[in-house]
Amino acid sequence: MHIPDGLMDPNVALLGWLEFLVAIAIALYISKGSLKEKDLPRLAVLSAGVFVAQMLNFPIGGGTTGHLIGGALMAVMIGPMAAIIGMTVILVIQGLMFGDGGITALGLNAVNMAVIAPLTGWGVYTLMRHVVVREKGQVQGRLDPGITLAIAVGAWASVFLAAAACTAELAVSYAISGGAYGIAASVSVPAMLGYHAIIGIGEAIITATIASYVWYAAPEAFAKRLDKADPGRVLAGFLSSNVAKATLAVLVVFALALPLYFMYSADGEDGLESTMTESGVSEGEPLIESPFSYGESYFAALFAGVIGFVATALASIGLLGLLRGIKTAD
Repeated sequence: MHIPDGLMDPNVALLGWLEFLVAIAIALYISKGSLKEKDLPRLAVLSAGVFVAQMLNFPIGGGTTGHLIGGALMAVMIGPMAAIIGMTVILVIQGLMFGDGGITALGLNAVNMAVIAPLTGWGVYTLMRHVVVREKGQVQGRLDPGITLAIAVGAWASVFLAAAACTAELAVSYAISGGAYGIAASVSVPAMLGYHAIIGIGEAIITATIASYVWYAAPEAFAKRLDKADPGRVLAGFLSSNVAKATLAVLVVFALALPLYFMYSADGEDGLESTMTESGVSEGEPLIESPFSYGESYFAALFAGVIGFVATALASIGLLGLLRGIKTAD
């Protein structure tokens, strides 16, 4: 669902940037000084893990593929405001380092995937949790089935609502530009919503599965409240056993899953790309040339994943360190 350069009307792209800047400013303000030191490595590893997970597309039929957005997963694990920050870091790394999503469209991509997706996932999960969970408490080692269902429905809704927002942006761009930009609603609405209704099922399964496993392996990873932090000692946290194990686990799973990606999904198009193909719209020239690519072979993609993982983790820590600096200045 990464919108490339040249697809959206400049006025719509500018509006997306303005909306995103307001949203990220609010998220940074709320999160400022509210993160525990012990939570920062977890946030960095989770953001980096979502980055590599987004590289692994899965087939949904007809040559179309989907991939995890991860907004709902991050919101459930670390809270909605921190999820907005983490998803923003991911999208910036993808756009600047790997050319995944246009620079002019970064505002719109962030609104859709870093703001709408986590807030929708968190909101639906929170509402459903109070409806479907009848008993208090948890069975040790197992996530309550009601909470699992709430997480899955929230994840599906996060993808569908983000796709609906992207669809509206495409349709508005087409309408106000006289067809020079965007995609007509007659094509974008059924295609985008149809594809992402199915992609959302994959998101729901993956999100619920990861959440259930994390609850089994480390239930303390579910953050209910994030308090004061000291980012200056975060790098030392990466050497802790739990963080080291989590990092190794993510990279091992990524390495093992890559062959399946190349076997079944490497040649496919994601939901937005398939919609563009159906409407006869081609991707424009990128505003800047990115220094890396995701690669077209196993080892090239593995290298890209490791580079992206490290860059996302370090950028997350850097941004949190900046928050600490702002707090100190206040």
